[in-house]
Amino acid sequence: MNDRLENLAASLGLPRELVSGSAVLSSFGDSCLLIENHKGLIEYGRELIKLHARPCKMEITGQNLDIAYYTADEMKITGKITQIRYYR
Repeated sequence: MNDRLENLAASLGLPRELVSGSAVLSSFGDSCLLIENHKGLIEYGRELIKLHARPCKMEITGQNLDIAYYTADEMKITGKITQIRYYR
């Protein structure tokens, strides 16, 4: 993120991830993952979910994975989450 955006985020008290459009993850133990600012699904299965995120792609692995809800900006993944991996 450039310095101007970073300064703007700081002056407004906003998280820099929000201003830069980066994905924001909130984990609730190993059974719930909330992902904000995603850019869409690549692959969806019970043991693997891949998605576009800024500035990379993400891979979530586990057992009995399910997308509890999915909107243009946010998704909630439930199940037994064992790994979150970022890749290009």
